[in-house]
Amino acid sequence: MPRMNFKFFVVLSLVVLSLCSCTNLNNDRRLKKFVSRFNAEEYACASTYIYPDDRMHLAFFANEVREKVPNAFIEIEDSETKDGYVVAKLKWKNANDFLRKYFANIGKPLSENDVLIDTIRVKETLDGVCFSFDWGSPDLNTKKLKLASITEENVERMNIRTGAGKGARIIGKLEKGDNILIEDDGKGWSRCYQVNNESKVQAGYIYSANMSIKESAFFSLGIFDSMSLLVALIIVVVICVPLFFLRGVVESIMNSGCVGMSACVLLLLGLIYVVYQLIEKILFELFIINLPY
Repeated sequence: MPRMNFKFFVVLSLVVLSLCSCTNLNNDRRLKKFVSRFNAEEYACASTYIYPDDRMHLAFFANEVREKVPNAFIEIEDSETKDGYVVAKLKWKNANDFLRKYFANIGKPLSENDVLIDTIRVKETLDGVCFSFDWGSPDLNTKKLKLASITEENVERMNIRTGAGKGARIIGKLEKGDNILIEDDGKGWSRCYQVNNESKVQAGYIYSANMSIKESAFFSLGIFDSMSLLVALIIVVVICVPLFFLRGVVESIMNSGCVGMSACVLLLLGLIYVVYQLIEKILFELFIINLPY
């Protein structure tokens, strides 16, 4: 029996290594991965394919534009790499006038069939190849930008004004639970950016004392999101192989009464959660299949 388990371990290890070696990391595949995560509104995962300095543009687009076009999604009709750029033909499905006007206002008009032909720059980083992302606004060019939201319990909404002061004209509102990009200088009033009803990027000022501000990054990755395919496959092997040897241990714990049964249930639920997250990661990296979270 131990000999069979050893053979199983060897075969499983060879399968893991072969799957990793077969993974194609070209730009077309990266673009498909980004679009798949983007369509699923998994923006933190999608951000891993975007150049770090451009992630504020992704955060802005997700918060200010995509939220107002909830049924829209992207289909890749064609893509080609040319001299450090990817020329992508992206069709927006279920687009509305708000989305069409927004892209026209930032200088990237959609065609009559809601197709965007975008030239995406490919950039090298220490963590690998990333794409530039410029669907935000040309004005969003400062590294001071941070994501903020209302945290004060008694405040349901806050006014956005033309200037830093309560006497300035109100040009918009921030509702509790929504995020907004701000330039936080620690002086109480912060410059902020939003998209108005005419699909134009509008700068204003908001009182930030009642707000929570993300100090470091626009997106936070979970342990499974940031894990590589090889690591995920190795962990699956590490989890699965010992199960052949732990049957007797589990039976003895189950026979130890309610405490033992409770421990087994908690252990089982934990294993199910870990294995599910790992399977989702593996299926996505190998076949770009999104499982629901």
